[in-house]
Amino acid sequence: MLVQELKQKGVKSVIMNGIEYFDVADIKENHPDLKIDIKKILIVGRKSYIIAEYIEQLTDFDKVMKSLFNVKN
Repeated sequence: MLVQELKQKGVKSVIMNGIEYFDVADIKENHPDLKIDIKKILIVGRKSYIIAEYIEQLTDFDKVMKSLFNVKN
């Protein structure tokens, strides 16, 4: 289900060895409401990719914590 949502949001993806990987930079830049398990990122050259099962929606708690840590001076 998340794969369909990611495709609808326009997240760039590639298929390697029959598995679809999504572009981490695209997710971070255009979809800040998604949380990525950084331990599962695959780096190929200068690009980073991740499988959809390691991407989650931010919970309300995650959003509060993110706003607390993103305080600008």
